[in-house]
Amino acid sequence: MDQYKSDQSSGFSANKRIGKKPIIQSLRLTATAVLATLAMAACTGHVDKQHAANSLPIAIKAPAIGTPMSATVMPMKANGYVEEEYFLQGQANRYRIKDPMKNAEQIDSGNPYETRVLVRRPANPAKFNGTVIVEWLNVTLDQDIDFVYGATRELLVRDGYAWIGVSAQRNGIEAMKKWNPERYRALNVAASNIDPKDGSQVDPANPRIMAVGGDVLAWDIFSQVGQLAASNQSPMMGGLKVKKLIAGAESQSTLKVSTYYNSIQPLHHVYDGFLFYDRTGQLRTDVQAKTMAIGTEIFTALMGYPPQADTDHQRWWEVNGASHFSLDEIQNYVDPFIKRDAAFRNTEGKPLSLSELTNQKGPCTPATIYSRVPNGDVMKAALKSLNTWVSGGAAPVNAPRFIVDEHNKYVRDVNGQVLGGIRTASQDAPIAKNAGIGSGAWFCGPSGNHVDFTPKQFCERYGNHDAYVSRVKAIVNANVQGGFLLPEEAQKTVNEAKAQPFSCPVSH
Repeated sequence: MDQYKSDQSSGFSANKRIGKKPIIQSLRLTATAVLATLAMAACTGHVDKQHAANSLPIAIKAPAIGTPMSATVMPMKANGYVEEEYFLQGQANRYRIKDPMKNAEQIDSGNPYETRVLVRRPANPAKFNGTVIVEWLNVTLDQDIDFVYGATRELLVRDGYAWIGVSAQRNGIEAMKKWNPERYRALNVAASNIDPKDGSQVDPANPRIMAVGGDVLAWDIFSQVGQLAASNQSPMMGGLKVKKLIAGAESQSTLKVSTYYNSIQPLHHVYDGFLFYDRTGQLRTDVQAKTMAIGTEIFTALMGYPPQADTDHQRWWEVNGASHFSLDEIQNYVDPFIKRDAAFRNTEGKPLSLSELTNQKGPCTPATIYSRVPNGDVMKAALKSLNTWVSGGAAPVNAPRFIVDEHNKYVRDVNGQVLGGIRTASQDAPIAKNAGIGSGAWFCGPSGNHVDFTPKQFCERYGNHDAYVSRVKAIVNANVQGGFLLPEEAQKTVNEAKAQPFSCPVSH
C-alpha cells in the first residue's frame, strides 16, 4: 500500500503512467481474437445467436499498476493455476423488469461500459474439466468478495474448474477506483437509471439486501461475460475449451442472479446451471437451466418463507447450524485478503478484517462469530452434483428441509437447535455450540457464532476421544452416502477429529 500512496500523490493518471500506446497495442492484439469470437458466437450452443454476435466485449489485460483488488490468497501456482485480471470493454442493453417472474423487456442497447473480471484457470489446459464458474461478485460490503470461490476453492483446483469473478455492480467498481485510481480509473458500469417509458427507476435500491440500486447494465454484463467465455476464443481463457457454464452467487448476489435466472436467462440461454449460496428469491419453474441452492439458517428468517419445492431441474439444500458464511471460509480465505487490501480501517488507520470490522460495528455477543458448521463442504458436494447434472448425469439428491410452523418460524428442539436440514458432524458431533443466527448489530446476526467446548464438556459429551472420533466417522460416512459430502472432505473431517486435543480421566 505504500507504493499505492506514493503513486496516488504523484497525480499521474493511468494513461500518463502507462501511456496510450500500450493500450492501443492491446486493442490491436485482441482485434483478431474478437473477430474470431464473433464468428464462433453463432456456433455456440450456450447463447442466443443474435445477441452473442452483437454483444461480445473486448478483453484487455489490466494495466501493470499495483495489484488486483480482491485477488485470491489461495496459492495459485502451487495448485497449478494462474490468476489474471482483465478489463472488458463493451456495450450493454438496459432491461425493464417490472415482474421478476417474467421475461425482461429490452429498453435500449449500445450503453458503453468497462468493467473488470478476475480469471482463475488451470495453467495446463489438459487439467481443465470443461466447466467455468462465473461468479457475480458480492458487493454488500462495498468491495468485491468471491464468497462462492472461497467456499468451494479446494474442489475447484482439485477438479480442474475455471472461475471468473465478475464486477457487475457500481459500488464494487467505485471501491476499486478509490483503492487504486490509477489502475482502475477507466472502469465505468453506470447508465441512466430512469425508464423512458414511465420515468420510474429501472433498478431501485433494496435496503433489505443492502443493494444500492442503479445497476442497470449488470444483467447484460453478466450475460456477455458468460458468452465471451463460451466463445472459446477469448484471450482471458488462455485457450481453454469451454463446455459448460455455471453461474454462481452468494447472499445479495443470489437475489440479483435469481432475477437474472427468471428474466434474462430465458432471453439468451447463456448458463447451463446456477449455484446459489444462501438461498434464492422465488424462481420460475419454466426456465429449464438447472439450479442448486444452499441455504443457511438466516435466510428463511430473513425472507420470511421457506424455499419452494424441488422440481426436476431445481434443488434446495439447507444446512443445520450454518451461519451466513462459515468460520473456515472467513478465517482462512476472506479475512486475509480483506485485511491485505486494507479497504477497511479503524480510527487509527489500522487495516481491519471482516471479522474485526463486524465485531467493531457490533459488538457481537459472543465475539467468536461464525458457526463451525462447514458451509463450504456442503457447497462442494452441491457444485460437483450440479456439474454432473448439467453434463447429462444423475440429478442431485433431495435434501431434508428445515421444519417451520404455520407462521414460517423455525421449530427447535429443547437445546434450541432448528429441526431438519442437512446434519453435519460439526453440528451433531460438535466441538462447539454453534449458532446459525447471532446477536448484535450490523453483521452479527447473519455471522452467527460458536462457543468451543471446554475439556470437561468434551468428556461429559463423549466419554473419551475414541468415542468422539467414532461418532464423527459415522456422521461423515452417512453424509457421503447421502450425497451431501465428498470423500475428500469426509477424510479431512475425520483427520481433524483425530487431531482434536482432549483426554478424559479414566473412571474406576
